[in-house]
Amino acid sequence: MNLKTFLVILFVSVLFSCRKEPNTEDLKLDQVVATDRDLTANFSSYATYFISDTVSVVASASTDSILTGPMALQLVNAVKTNMNNRGYTFKPRSQGLPDLGFRLTVIKDITRTAVCGGWWDGWYGYYPPWYWGCYYCGGYYYPWCTTYTYTIGTSTLYMFDIKNQGTNHNVRALWGATMFGVFSTTNNQTNADLTTTAINQAFTQSTYLKK
Repeated sequence: MNLKTFLVILFVSVLFSCRKEPNTEDLKLDQVVATDRDLTANFSSYATYFISDTVSVVASASTDSILTGPMALQLVNAVKTNMNNRGYTFKPRSQGLPDLGFRLTVIKDITRTAVCGGWWDGWYGYYPPWYWGCYYCGGYYYPWCTTYTYTIGTSTLYMFDIKNQGTNHNVRALWGATMFGVFSTTNNQTNADLTTTAINQAFTQSTYLKK
């Protein structure tokens, strides 16, 4: 093989070995954060919000219904920090109704599809008041309702319109974030850190969320 032929082969090999990074085949679900919103919502018309200091959990074990403690607070504080930075004010439950309510959920170790009959319309629509943790229900409840099938380790965050409640205090979802695979490792702190990063990304890509 002469030098000219060798150089041609080398050039072609280098040319076809080049590709953009990351390769789509190498992408992991923990890199994906999907957000959506009610296009009719005027987010600047809301001033206050509330989020519980516990996180709802969907798991095969009946004892896994909520996540509490430092790990839950890390996730809740990530939501608070982003909302405060957008000009909204946290309103404690003791001070009355907020304009907006949040519900953060972790789908821990099962894949499931469920429907809250009559309440669900895609990812948005009207929800029963107890879905986000209402003031009329004697406490906070965490039913999980969806028409979608989520993968193990997915977290979801929904924002509800408490200011403009419907009949029987039904609440409408204004914004939602689905964070794929962020709670799928065996290390709880790693899961919390991945979810925190995903929450921040959800707000980053939702520039319309501001007072």
